[in-house]
Amino acid sequence: MMRDLRSPVRHGLLAGLLMPMLTWAGPALAAVDGPTATVAIKALNFLQPKPAKPTPVSLVVDSGHAATGDAVKSALGADVTAKVVEGAGDVSGAVAVIVIGSIDVSGKTTAGQLIIGDMACMEAGKCALAVERQPSGAAKYHVNTAALAKAGVSFDKNFQMLVTAH
Repeated sequence: MMRDLRSPVRHGLLAGLLMPMLTWAGPALAAVDGPTATVAIKALNFLQPKPAKPTPVSLVVDSGHAATGDAVKSALGADVTAKVVEGAGDVSGAVAVIVIGSIDVSGKTTAGQLIIGDMACMEAGKCALAVERQPSGAAKYHVNTAALAKAGVSFDKNFQMLVTAH
């Protein structure tokens, strides 16, 4: 039956079938979810000076998406005390700020706060750290050196060997 369709129609049909899959896969891979945040939180063990446990963390979500923040919060371990902040909420007192969504918190954080986000946030210089999870289950840490310097945050030399600097 596919042979009866003209070539442009057949290609259009295939593109129509593939496009929803490509559209769906993109945001799911880019967003910070519970497993990604859990891996990112492990980087806090290498901050200099090392923060006290439990480490205060703020999860910043787009307005109206507190449930997403709550889901990520429930995935984090006992080494952190996390609070979900919507939009332009207060992130003071947090050692790390995890950006879930498209919020730009770079202007409202204070010196010493590590901003963690997705790869796009890190590449744009709005976040200092991002975790790229591999299909194999492995994870790669990426840091934006300019954002890290601006935040006044530094990592132990052993951790620096594990990251890809941008």
